[in-house]
Amino acid sequence: MSDAKTISATESLCPRCLKRVPATYRQDGNRVYLVKECPEHGAYTTLVWEDAASFSQWMVETTNIPGRLPQTETDKGCPFDCGLCPNHKQTACCVLLDVTMRCNQKCPLCFASANESPAADPSLERIAQWYDRLREWGEERPFNIQISGGEPTVREDLPAIIAMGREKGFTYIQLNSNGRRLGEDPSYAKTLREAGLSVVFMQFDGIDDAIYRQLRGEPLFANKKQAVEHCAAAGLPVTLVPTVTPGVNVHEIGAMFQFMLDHMPHVRGIHFQPVSYFGRYPGPPPEEGRVTLDTVMIELEKQTGGKIRRQDLAPLQTGHPLCCFYGAFLREGDGILAMKPAESCGCCCPTPEEIVAKDRDFVLNKWTLPENGGGCCGEEDGFDRVLRHLREDGFTLTGMAFQDVWNLDVDRLQKCRVQVLTADERLVPFCAYQVTNEAGQGLYRRK
Repeated sequence: MSDAKTISATESLCPRCLKRVPATYRQDGNRVYLVKECPEHGAYTTLVWEDAASFSQWMVETTNIPGRLPQTETDKGCPFDCGLCPNHKQTACCVLLDVTMRCNQKCPLCFASANESPAADPSLERIAQWYDRLREWGEERPFNIQISGGEPTVREDLPAIIAMGREKGFTYIQLNSNGRRLGEDPSYAKTLREAGLSVVFMQFDGIDDAIYRQLRGEPLFANKKQAVEHCAAAGLPVTLVPTVTPGVNVHEIGAMFQFMLDHMPHVRGIHFQPVSYFGRYPGPPPEEGRVTLDTVMIELEKQTGGKIRRQDLAPLQTGHPLCCFYGAFLREGDGILAMKPAESCGCCCPTPEEIVAKDRDFVLNKWTLPENGGGCCGEEDGFDRVLRHLREDGFTLTGMAFQDVWNLDVDRLQKCRVQVLTADERLVPFCAYQVTNEAGQGLYRRK
């Protein structure tokens, strides 16, 4: 990259020894890369953006509000003092609770390396303590909760875990699931809905079983479709979550979009996750072929025939712009209407508390299913029709690019809004929690 143009500087980790090393974002041709060099193990180059012309416009200034109660002290520097330390710049929007490391699948691709840990499931009493701790740390508007693992549905007491979270004041609880049990058991979605579950965050990698054989080790599309139908019958919203993997399912983005349209309103949107290389994954990560947020946005426009335009997708106003994109849309007949996101400004959110509440409520509102409207005596007036239109024809498209050891940026970590509550009750940014080096050694989960 002798002719590359340096855009900005940050720090990262060495993929071999996990030591903190200087790094720079550099433009080479029409692409942007993260470039770093370890004095002991050499240089590493990782693609982070496809279209360099749009990179500077995407890198907007964001509003970040630190958490109220740091739990650890700054000693070795980011990312080695998580708990969180006072240097973390952004309070959590969503907190993950790992309730099991067991799973009912053995996917070749698994960020959590499920079924490889001998750890016992935490007890209900322990999970109750976790909820209580999060209420102590949270602001007036509680954290959003994601119940994760492993596969949480292998726990027979999952409905009790959900109901307990609701009883303790958490207004939004989502389930991170492969959907297998939801597809196999017609009554299970109703059980989870009655317990208080807000939405299922469901693994969904495409509509072709060849993709599932490669990423999940078995054909699963029929099960995924059945899971969506069972959730629809129970009134339980679903967000589709593809792991977008180079050479496997990038070409299926348009087909996944059409599946969502065909299964609205109970499918509320798609949350694209470019594959990250930690946990269990086949082969070394590619340098040139890596899927980026930019890749997904480019393919969305191309594969939907321009129904979704890249310009209608924006970075979030909190966190770091390289972590997420989002867009809200309304289906209008055969067309799609983009609902422009409101720009954040000081007058809209004059206090940190209001910014935090707005951030967490955005997640709640975009993926949950609003209650039915309806006028007096079952009659529907004009406003009711508008509400029903929004409820039945509105959807969101979002993306989240988790960092691995090759593309990790310390500045992004310090602004992370998705955090994991560890077994010993510390909050750790998701990417720091999951990160592993080339040999599979990590800083937090693998410890």
